[in-house]
Amino acid sequence: MSECALNKALTSLQPGHVQTFLCGSAVDALGQLLSADWEPVHNCRVVTQTWKQLPEQAQMIEDIVATLAEVAFELWPDWYQPGSFVSSDNTATDALLNRYSALALQEKLEGLCQPWLKAALRAHQKGKIPVLKAFPHGLQLAQLSLAIDPACLVLAIVIEDTAPLEHRLLGLAKAVSWLADQSQARIALFISEDLSTASELDSVLYGANRFASTAASVASPQAVEAKHTVFPIHGKPHPFSPGEQKLAEWLAKDTELATLFHFNQSVKTVKLSPYIVDLLWAEGRVVVEIDGYRHHGNQFGFAQDRQRDYELLISGYVVLRLPHDQVMADVEVAVEKIRDVVRYRRRQLSLPTDFANRH
Repeated sequence: MSECALNKALTSLQPGHVQTFLCGSAVDALGQLLSADWEPVHNCRVVTQTWKQLPEQAQMIEDIVATLAEVAFELWPDWYQPGSFVSSDNTATDALLNRYSALALQEKLEGLCQPWLKAALRAHQKGKIPVLKAFPHGLQLAQLSLAIDPACLVLAIVIEDTAPLEHRLLGLAKAVSWLADQSQARIALFISEDLSTASELDSVLYGANRFASTAASVASPQAVEAKHTVFPIHGKPHPFSPGEQKLAEWLAKDTELATLFHFNQSVKTVKLSPYIVDLLWAEGRVVVEIDGYRHHGNQFGFAQDRQRDYELLISGYVVLRLPHDQVMADVEVAVEKIRDVVRYRRRQLSLPTDFANRH
């Protein structure tokens, strides 16, 4: 299955349904999933959940609720639709609810639970992730799914365990079907080919797709990354990329660079390929990519990066790649590299600058 076919399979899934993908390497499948370019045209938001060792059924559900709650927390204030809860001050919970009630009525958003929303807003205003134990898991799943993306949430579950206990496999089959029903998300289950004959998974193996992995990823002892992520993100630093967050903070304070770059922007190449790039200076046609190991530390990710660079190059863009670890270790050096590229492009394109005489 190609990247394009994978995107199509995920976005064509019906709400509340499960699609299983059999993989030679679930780790590599995750790398390909993360490396794919998800444009707004796909009309979906993808959240991933990875388990190295398959847990018990109850723990699976607890983990998924926690993952969706953390994603929702980081996506604030863009619940339900961008800017739903933006305010210039610390608006009281009741005022936010009153404002959103009118919006929800106007948009005819179905399934919204006002008591959950009120409790979630209060939790967020206290800086707490909205895992609300006063509400049953099913209701939390439905409300979190609605907040993250009311149109099309895809929950990609990746199981790295190639030999789980049989009762846990049965628990997995029951859990994913229940998750799909309660959240009405599209569930994509990535499991090893070794599990293709497991009778415990019969209910989710029917109609399974085979996913052709490119090569096994190599473990990185230095990589300590979250077991989940969310994409696509547009117009702001990715909430689960510390490198993007840190670079955004430093660029915002830089008088030369602050107004030039925008995060997670869409670019279409001369080959008509749509890409989302980490940072873009549109006027100077400069792209900055912050390469984390999880997205790029496998053969597919490496090849995909080379293809992106080639298409951006022939489309007139200069691409600067910064390793995520280096951005975190010395963000000042990263900013200076960006400054050097900006000044190079200004000279190359004869763009005006107020900073030509600096340094």
